[in-house]
Amino acid sequence: MTEKPVRAWGILFGGLAVFVAAPALLLATGHDTIKPSADSDKALSLAGALIPALAGMLLTHGIPLHAPKPLPDATDRGRLRKQATALALIAFLWPPALFLVSAAGQQALVRDIWALAKPLVFLALPLLLLRTRGEPDPFRLTWLPRQTWRWLAPIPAVLVFGWLSVLGPLAPPLPTAEDYPDPVYLAVGATLTFFTANVLEEVFFRGMLQTRLEALFGRWPGILLSALLFAWLHLPTHGQGSLPLTLGAIVAFQGFFGLFAGYLWSRYRNLWAPIAAHTAMNTLPLLLM
Repeated sequence: MTEKPVRAWGILFGGLAVFVAAPALLLATGHDTIKPSADSDKALSLAGALIPALAGMLLTHGIPLHAPKPLPDATDRGRLRKQATALALIAFLWPPALFLVSAAGQQALVRDIWALAKPLVFLALPLLLLRTRGEPDPFRLTWLPRQTWRWLAPIPAVLVFGWLSVLGPLAPPLPTAEDYPDPVYLAVGATLTFFTANVLEEVFFRGMLQTRLEALFGRWPGILLSALLFAWLHLPTHGQGSLPLTLGAIVAFQGFFGLFAGYLWSRYRNLWAPIAAHTAMNTLPLLLM
């Protein structure tokens, strides 16, 4: 067995073990609800975190249309490996840096850094690292796929995920006017969330990172790795008390969403599909106010 299949199987089984262990840990310790964020006073049931993502994945799998050739051939695997490693290090090192600032009692500073530095850390720096010299980048993102089915096929899964996440019987209560008393603050917050989370995170974690991980290890190892790193991103802002509970919560919530968004990306190669799902989870509750 060659080195690549060995690593791919290791990533596959290791990743699946983490996704099984996270909700099991929460249930075993009596935590059948989690907080969507550290500063939220609203509870989200564990089922409410898992079922929308799993339902969206089932619908995505059930629709027969999918990209016939998921990825272009990588002629320079050495460069591809370096790119994937650099992107993974960005995703891995950013949360501990913010976590240290948060542990020092600088919560306001964490929020400011989170909003202002994300475009630099997750867009400008990766684009600089991925810049190619002398040959075209085979993994350059295409923002407007020409095939109509790439736009239509994801719609059922995104709609069902959005309804279950925001309006379904397991969804947390919608925010009220008292939560955001200033309409200008609400509009600015929703706009920033759309660009810095819904768009920017999908561009980095799915378009840049997952694409290269898939090329190196295969579809599902790439999806699992990028989903776990996406969950890890939320370590500083989604604390649940102890570190084990926080890790379990971010895997059960953001990690399972990362699986759904990653599967959408791998299935259709239309980045607007995971962006739409991300918007439904993050921004739609604010718009419904």
